[in-house]
Amino acid sequence: MAFQGIGTGFNMVAASTAAASPTIPQQTPYLRVVTGIGTAHIAIGTNPTATTTDTVISNQQPEIISLGQVISQGITTCTLPSAGDGVTGITTLTVPGGYGSQFIKGNLLNLTVNQGAGSTDAQSYYNLDNLYVSEVVTRRTPDGFFNDRITVTGDVKVQALAGASGIQTGLFPENTLIARKAFKVSVQTGGANGTVYCHQVQITGG
Repeated sequence: MAFQGIGTGFNMVAASTAAASPTIPQQTPYLRVVTGIGTAHIAIGTNPTATTTDTVISNQQPEIISLGQVISQGITTCTLPSAGDGVTGITTLTVPGGYGSQFIKGNLLNLTVNQGAGSTDAQSYYNLDNLYVSEVVTRRTPDGFFNDRITVTGDVKVQALAGASGIQTGLFPENTLIARKAFKVSVQTGGANGTVYCHQVQITGG
Protein backbone atom coordinates (compact mmCIF):
# COMPACT_ATOMS: atom_id res chain seq x y z
CA MET A 1 0.00 0.00 0.00
CA ALA A 2 1.47 3.35 -1.03
CA PHE A 3 1.14 6.45 1.12
CA GLN A 4 2.23 10.06 1.21
CA GLY A 5 3.33 11.83 4.38
CA ILE A 6 1.29 14.93 5.23
CA GLY A 7 2.62 17.71 7.42
CA THR A 8 5.35 17.13 9.99
CA GLY A 9 5.80 13.87 11.86
CA PHE A 10 6.32 13.76 15.61
CA ASN A 11 8.14 11.43 17.98
CA MET A 12 7.13 10.31 21.46
CA VAL A 13 9.20 8.75 24.23
CA ALA A 14 7.45 5.63 25.46
CA ALA A 15 8.01 4.25 28.97
CA SER A 16 6.19 2.18 31.57
CA THR A 17 4.23 5.30 32.54
CA ALA A 18 1.90 6.53 29.80
CA ALA A 19 2.86 9.77 28.07
CA ALA A 20 0.55 11.95 25.98
CA SER A 21 1.27 14.22 23.01
CA PRO A 22 0.18 17.84 22.67
CA THR A 23 -2.98 18.55 20.68
CA ILE A 24 -2.36 17.64 17.02
CA PRO A 25 -4.49 19.20 14.23
CA GLN A 26 -5.90 16.39 12.08
CA GLN A 27 -4.93 16.68 8.40
CA THR A 28 -5.71 13.19 7.07
CA PRO A 29 -7.83 10.17 8.06
CA TYR A 30 -4.74 8.06 8.88
CA LEU A 31 -1.79 8.01 11.29
CA ARG A 32 1.26 5.87 10.51
CA VAL A 33 2.98 4.61 13.66
CA VAL A 34 6.22 2.65 14.09
CA THR A 35 8.37 1.88 17.13
CA GLY A 36 12.04 1.03 17.52
CA ILE A 37 11.51 -0.94 20.75
CA GLY A 38 10.04 -4.38 21.35
CA THR A 39 6.39 -3.37 21.72
CA ALA A 40 4.43 -0.28 22.62
CA HIS A 41 0.77 0.35 23.31
CA ILE A 42 -0.97 3.34 21.73
CA ALA A 43 -4.27 5.13 22.37
CA ILE A 44 -5.72 8.00 20.34
CA GLY A 45 -8.49 10.37 21.39
CA THR A 46 -9.34 13.66 23.08
CA ASN A 47 -7.44 12.93 26.30
CA PRO A 48 -6.11 9.36 26.08
CA THR A 49 -4.01 7.40 28.56
CA ALA A 50 -2.49 4.28 26.98
CA THR A 51 -2.59 1.01 28.90
CA THR A 52 -1.46 -2.54 28.19
CA THR A 53 -4.92 -3.34 26.81
CA ASP A 54 -4.64 -0.74 24.02
CA THR A 55 -3.41 -1.32 20.45
CA VAL A 56 0.03 -2.99 20.28
CA ILE A 57 2.73 -1.68 17.94
CA SER A 58 5.57 -4.15 17.29
CA ASN A 59 9.21 -3.36 16.67
CA GLN A 60 9.87 -2.10 13.09
CA GLN A 61 6.41 -3.16 11.91
CA PRO A 62 4.61 0.05 10.90
CA GLU A 63 0.87 0.27 11.46
CA ILE A 64 -1.59 2.72 9.90
CA ILE A 65 -4.37 3.70 12.30
CA SER A 66 -7.64 5.36 11.31
CA LEU A 67 -8.29 8.79 12.83
CA GLY A 68 -11.78 9.13 11.42
CA GLN A 69 -13.18 11.96 9.32
CA VAL A 70 -11.15 15.13 8.84
CA ILE A 71 -13.21 18.18 9.85
CA SER A 72 -12.45 21.80 8.98
CA GLN A 73 -15.10 24.53 9.21
CA GLY A 74 -15.35 28.31 9.04
CA ILE A 75 -16.50 30.21 12.12
CA THR A 76 -18.11 33.67 11.91
CA THR A 77 -18.19 34.74 15.56
CA CYS A 78 -16.68 33.72 18.88
CA THR A 79 -18.21 34.91 22.14
CA LEU A 80 -15.87 35.69 25.01
CA PRO A 81 -15.98 34.32 28.55
CA SER A 82 -15.82 36.75 31.45
CA ALA A 83 -12.62 38.83 31.43
CA GLY A 84 -9.77 37.59 33.57
CA ASP A 85 -6.23 36.60 32.74
CA GLY A 86 -5.88 32.83 32.88
CA VAL A 87 -9.62 32.19 32.84
CA THR A 88 -10.71 28.73 31.74
CA GLY A 89 -13.81 29.79 29.91
CA ILE A 90 -16.76 28.59 27.93
CA THR A 91 -16.95 30.00 24.42
CA THR A 92 -19.63 29.75 21.74
CA LEU A 93 -18.55 29.46 18.10
CA THR A 94 -21.12 30.35 15.44
CA VAL A 95 -21.17 28.52 12.11
CA PRO A 96 -22.06 30.65 9.02
CA GLY A 97 -25.81 30.86 8.37
CA GLY A 98 -27.14 27.99 6.25
CA TYR A 99 -24.29 25.65 7.20
CA GLY A 100 -24.63 22.92 9.78
CA SER A 101 -21.91 22.08 12.25
CA GLN A 102 -19.63 19.25 11.17
CA PHE A 103 -18.41 18.91 14.75
CA ILE A 104 -20.20 16.78 17.31
CA LYS A 105 -20.12 16.62 21.08
CA GLY A 106 -16.88 15.06 22.26
CA ASN A 107 -14.64 16.35 19.44
CA LEU A 108 -11.35 18.07 20.20
CA LEU A 109 -10.65 21.11 18.04
CA ASN A 110 -8.14 23.89 17.33
CA LEU A 111 -8.92 27.43 16.19
CA THR A 112 -6.87 29.39 13.64
CA VAL A 113 -7.50 33.03 12.74
CA ASN A 114 -7.31 34.20 9.11
CA GLN A 115 -6.58 37.91 8.64
CA GLY A 116 -8.95 39.39 6.09
CA ALA A 117 -8.44 42.18 3.57
CA GLY A 118 -8.57 45.56 5.27
CA SER A 119 -7.87 44.15 8.74
CA THR A 120 -5.19 45.98 10.74
CA ASP A 121 -4.64 43.16 13.23
CA ALA A 122 -4.20 39.41 12.67
CA GLN A 123 -5.54 38.82 16.22
CA SER A 124 -3.19 35.88 16.72
CA TYR A 125 -4.49 35.47 20.28
CA TYR A 126 -7.43 33.62 18.68
CA ASN A 127 -5.09 30.78 17.64
CA LEU A 128 -6.24 28.31 20.29
CA ASP A 129 -5.91 24.59 20.77
CA ASN A 130 -7.14 21.90 23.14
CA LEU A 131 -10.77 23.02 22.94
CA TYR A 132 -13.39 20.39 23.78
CA VAL A 133 -16.82 20.43 22.14
CA SER A 134 -19.35 20.17 24.96
CA GLU A 135 -22.53 20.97 23.00
CA VAL A 136 -23.84 21.72 19.49
CA VAL A 137 -27.11 23.67 19.26
CA THR A 138 -29.09 24.26 16.05
CA ARG A 139 -31.17 27.43 15.85
CA ARG A 140 -33.39 28.89 13.14
CA THR A 141 -32.57 32.48 12.16
CA PRO A 142 -35.30 35.06 11.34
CA ASP A 143 -34.65 34.63 7.61
CA GLY A 144 -35.36 30.91 7.83
CA PHE A 145 -31.78 29.60 7.80
CA PHE A 146 -30.44 27.18 10.35
CA ASN A 147 -27.54 28.51 12.39
CA ASP A 148 -25.47 26.07 14.45
CA ARG A 149 -23.61 27.14 17.56
CA ILE A 150 -20.75 25.09 19.00
CA THR A 151 -20.03 25.38 22.71
CA VAL A 152 -16.41 24.64 23.59
CA THR A 153 -14.58 24.49 26.90
CA GLY A 154 -10.87 24.90 27.39
CA ASP A 155 -8.08 27.28 28.23
CA VAL A 156 -9.64 30.39 26.68
CA LYS A 157 -7.85 33.37 28.23
CA VAL A 158 -9.27 36.87 28.09
CA GLN A 159 -6.95 39.78 28.81
CA ALA A 160 -7.77 41.61 32.04
CA LEU A 161 -4.62 43.68 32.55
CA ALA A 162 -2.53 45.72 30.11
CA GLY A 163 0.19 43.51 28.68
CA ALA A 164 -1.38 40.27 29.90
CA SER A 165 -1.64 37.37 27.50
CA GLY A 166 -4.98 36.28 26.14
CA ILE A 167 -7.80 37.48 23.89
CA GLN A 168 -7.76 41.27 23.83
CA THR A 169 -11.01 42.07 22.04
CA GLY A 170 -13.81 40.58 19.96
CA LEU A 171 -13.10 39.13 16.53
CA PHE A 172 -12.86 41.86 13.88
CA PRO A 173 -15.49 41.53 11.13
CA GLU A 174 -12.72 41.36 8.49
CA ASN A 175 -11.12 38.34 10.16
CA THR A 176 -12.45 34.79 10.20
CA LEU A 177 -11.79 31.68 12.24
CA ILE A 178 -11.19 28.14 11.03
CA ALA A 179 -11.99 25.28 13.41
CA ARG A 180 -10.11 22.02 12.81
CA LYS A 181 -10.64 18.65 14.43
CA ALA A 182 -7.66 17.58 16.52
CA PHE A 183 -6.44 14.57 18.50
CA LYS A 184 -3.90 13.43 21.08
CA VAL A 185 -1.74 10.31 21.14
CA SER A 186 -0.71 8.41 24.27
CA VAL A 187 1.96 5.68 24.36
CA GLN A 188 3.17 3.19 26.94
CA THR A 189 5.55 0.21 27.02
CA GLY A 190 5.89 -2.86 29.15
CA GLY A 191 8.98 -1.38 30.80
CA ALA A 192 11.77 -0.65 28.29
CA ASN A 193 12.05 2.98 27.23
CA GLY A 194 12.10 3.85 23.54
CA THR A 195 10.73 6.06 20.79
CA VAL A 196 7.45 5.84 18.91
CA TYR A 197 7.36 7.63 15.56
CA CYS A 198 4.07 9.08 14.25
CA HIS A 199 3.20 10.74 10.95
CA GLN A 200 -0.16 11.54 9.37
CA VAL A 201 -0.37 9.99 5.91
CA GLN A 202 -2.63 9.97 2.89
CA ILE A 203 -3.09 6.56 1.27
CA THR A 204 -2.58 6.85 -2.48
CA GLY A 205 -3.28 3.26 -3.58
CA GLY A 206 -1.49 0.27 -5.01
